[in-house]
Amino acid sequence: MIGTTEVHSWFIPTTLQKDEALSSWLIRAALDSGCDPLSLTGALWPKWRIWSVDVDRGLSSEHLRALVNTTKIDESQFDSATLQNFLIKNELDSGFLDSWFLGLGTRNRKHRGGWQYCSQCLSKDVVAYFRLHWRFAWHTGCIKHGQRLHDQCPYCLSAIQPRRLQAPDRVMDCCSICKRSLSKIVGSSNDPHASAFQESFDHFLQQGYANYQGNLISLEDWLNITKLFIQLIRKILVGPLTGKGWMFLERLKIYMPHMEFISNGLAVDLLPVIERERLFSCVHQLLIIPQNQFIETALSLKMTRSSFWDKRSQLPAALKPIEDQLEIVSRHYPKNRALVEAFKPRSKQAVTRKFLRLKRKL
Repeated sequence: MIGTTEVHSWFIPTTLQKDEALSSWLIRAALDSGCDPLSLTGALWPKWRIWSVDVDRGLSSEHLRALVNTTKIDESQFDSATLQNFLIKNELDSGFLDSWFLGLGTRNRKHRGGWQYCSQCLSKDVVAYFRLHWRFAWHTGCIKHGQRLHDQCPYCLSAIQPRRLQAPDRVMDCCSICKRSLSKIVGSSNDPHASAFQESFDHFLQQGYANYQGNLISLEDWLNITKLFIQLIRKILVGPLTGKGWMFLERLKIYMPHMEFISNGLAVDLLPVIERERLFSCVHQLLIIPQNQFIETALSLKMTRSSFWDKRSQLPAALKPIEDQLEIVSRHYPKNRALVEAFKPRSKQAVTRKFLRLKRKL
């Protein structure tokens, strides 16, 4: 009798859902196949530790080819499930990724930051999956259901880490740590200003230009203005409640949600959703305030350019009217100032911020 050797091919039947992120599909495909995500990707790419990187940012042609060969999904569909395709579609440079796409703080398969999700979206899905736009830093709420997105398990308070799900879990709408359902949570309502900022951001990206103070400006300038206003709000938040910054916001009647929260000082793309909501709510209110009112309020409080922005910041043309009206003050500090301040005790807020950053790592 002559022995024969047959090569059996294998096939992944899981379909890619509308707006689904690539990592979400890989996890669902593994659970559908009755194995852990690590086992499936190990079979697809034996020499690549895929979960040690952010796969949603895109795949190389070589890695993508291995994926296409085991599915009936076109390469273009997999491309549409990545952030890299989003950049190409909206004609954005790669620097946009670092500022406006949520970083997960990946270390091996663990996250320090959590995936955002809408509990109502998951509960109404025929098959629960995670959307790519939940990775956008400016998305803090679900417009469809009017609730703030979640980024941690409400039961065990762990970061949402679907890549750590295991075969017995079978579905994506459960916490990978405590195994309780994430789709049965009643969420908090969106902040209206943060929602308006989110919708404006999405609209400006779609049309390729922005509107500020009734004038059409480039998307790049609008993003720079947004970053400068974020810088301003964060500067005010760490300042004393009796300072001019808080008085400035109060006179402009800018509503500050979540007053009790203290920032952990991380970059915007690493902040928890509730803190980003607070920032974007204030930024939107600043964006819609007439510049003459902005200038009059600043002058009435005798505020200078340095009250708002670092002297190294280059302001776009749209903010030049504000800069021209504010006095520029140059201070000359003594050489031994750094030595004196090194021995000052840290404020309670500074200690709390350091503790929050340490807690995030743990």
